[in-house]
Amino acid sequence: MIKLSPASKDKSTLILSKFASLRFARGDDFLDPFHEHSIDEAKSLGADIMVFCDRPWMGEYLQRPLSDRIEIALLSFNSFDDWFSSLKKDTRNEIRKGSKEGVEIHGIKEPSVSEAQGIVDIFRESPFREGRYFEGYHTWNLKNVMESFKTNEEFISIAAIYEGKIVGVARVKFKGEVAVIKNLLSSLAVRRKVRGVANSLLATQIKTLSDIGVEHLAYGKLGILGGLDRFRVVNGFRSVLVDYNYELLTRRARLLAKFGLYQPRDLIFSTKLRFVVPMSGSLQKHMPMRLIQKFHLYG
Repeated sequence: MIKLSPASKDKSTLILSKFASLRFARGDDFLDPFHEHSIDEAKSLGADIMVFCDRPWMGEYLQRPLSDRIEIALLSFNSFDDWFSSLKKDTRNEIRKGSKEGVEIHGIKEPSVSEAQGIVDIFRESPFREGRYFEGYHTWNLKNVMESFKTNEEFISIAAIYEGKIVGVARVKFKGEVAVIKNLLSSLAVRRKVRGVANSLLATQIKTLSDIGVEHLAYGKLGILGGLDRFRVVNGFRSVLVDYNYELLTRRARLLAKFGLYQPRDLIFSTKLRFVVPMSGSLQKHMPMRLIQKFHLYG
């Protein structure tokens, strides 16, 4: 069954990436509905494969002949108050705890150099989180933080401040009724002093999104990081199965697909190599960090 949203006047923006010998065209997962004209756009970019997913919570069902079904975390809410009242008492107390202990949540319009450095410091705090290598450790620097952590018509960026220092940061991208968490990170050091920083950041984002009409918030794939999965569940996120679809655009793509080679890196580790992810933590401790970074050995 295929049910699509009406075509929008604006053409969805596809991003071209490369993995191995294949070029992938991909829009914003969960934010951009699929339109047939996007295939022509992908071809014009020189892509071998177009990757797109459906949004069943929006009534959009898409399953091409070549697809993967993946479990994601989704939070749907009518209002901030409805969401907050649905949480267990312990979680509501966790959200309140941060503000009671002096944590303040501030919006980031455009980060200053000092704010950007504070955000970089959180990313660089440790190369390992949740028991395995943390990709953000090497992918974020002062320049791209200043470019990316803004609040505008697409993004909402906020920071948690404690004793005058940034101790947490969150960034979401939104379009229409749907938003996607791009970053939600708290300082490892501050967790020993104050609890609930990440919960407070999430609560503030939900309040802000609710005020502008967003009703659905996606937060990555489930079953990859146990600790993060627990955080999602206690904050009301539920499991939703989505279909990632692959449109083969070139002869090379059709040939490689016969050998099972048709996925970008992140989807390989969510499907065929998912069994590797639980093992990666113990293995990474014995690997040179440059090797992990060069060959993307962090799942």
